[in-house]
Amino acid sequence: MKPIAFVPALFALSFSVFAETVPAEATESARPPDAAKTEKPILREFRMIVNVDAEQDWYKNDPEYPGDQYSKGWTKQRYEFATRLRSTGKLQVRNLLHPNLEERLEAKVIHLARQAKSRLEAQGKPFKLPETPEERAAFMREFNERLIGCAGNEACRYELNMHYGAILAAMDYPGALEEDTVPGQFLYFEPYSGCPEASRVTLETRIEGVRYNKTSDKFVPFVETHQADTKNREENLPYCAHMLAVIDTLDEEKPMWQETIFIPQPFGVTEYTESGHTSRSEEPQSMPTAVLDWMTERLRHAKSSGSDTVEIPLPLPLNANSTWLGRFKGVAKVTMKWSFEEVEATAQ
Repeated sequence: MKPIAFVPALFALSFSVFAETVPAEATESARPPDAAKTEKPILREFRMIVNVDAEQDWYKNDPEYPGDQYSKGWTKQRYEFATRLRSTGKLQVRNLLHPNLEERLEAKVIHLARQAKSRLEAQGKPFKLPETPEERAAFMREFNERLIGCAGNEACRYELNMHYGAILAAMDYPGALEEDTVPGQFLYFEPYSGCPEASRVTLETRIEGVRYNKTSDKFVPFVETHQADTKNREENLPYCAHMLAVIDTLDEEKPMWQETIFIPQPFGVTEYTESGHTSRSEEPQSMPTAVLDWMTERLRHAKSSGSDTVEIPLPLPLNANSTWLGRFKGVAKVTMKWSFEEVEATAQ
């Protein structure tokens, strides 16, 4: 098959109880040559426990309001979550999460096109793609009308984008439907309807210091606190819909590839006290950006299970308030345990 040179914009697109320990790492082994003859669906359960313990100092001396503004802050956060992804069991030739962008997008186009073909054939419908300009225009009208019919329902929009995006891929690259002639080595693990999920986020943050108050035209002490304890927070999409994973059956050391790490954002209470007045609001609470970036990069290509500890500089405010200017100096100590192990396919 000729390589795909251009990719359309379609890619802009409770079970196990939590425990402190994660199952010991399992060694991945290559599948036998006749695996394609016996392929069957495979379920893997993704589990993660992350603890964040951070401290941060802030200092500012604004020429417009001469004087020292400063604070000391700390936060303790814990994230526990789990979900499952499913593979057809078919070994694929291309790595859907290849580090090279062109190869990754080529693999996604081919995969989406083949999904469209399989989905229609499973429904007993002939696989006939729109060919003429009129047929394509009718196809896009139908797509847009159904999107409007979702009325803002994210789950509905997600399903439509997956279905129509796959057909668009097949329309633009019919060569993607050609069968591969070499053995595969990658298992794709994707979201599926009804995937189970569980999560809990606990968070406590305190920042106190002195800031300039424009209303009173003076420097005043302040205290800001954040608290949250959220279990199984409902999102517009199931947790698994945010994930995509690949297992390289020939890589015994680091078989797992993850596209992204999604963090369930908890709702909690924020209180701010200044000049004897306290404001209180319920709002989303945030993990430090630097911590999330490290988690995503750490698990992009990793062992199927393991743990890690790291200290990460914090150049941005703990309260995620972008209006706070000045110098931030702090460190977050992060411990992370994860596993992505096979579970019984009968246990949905």
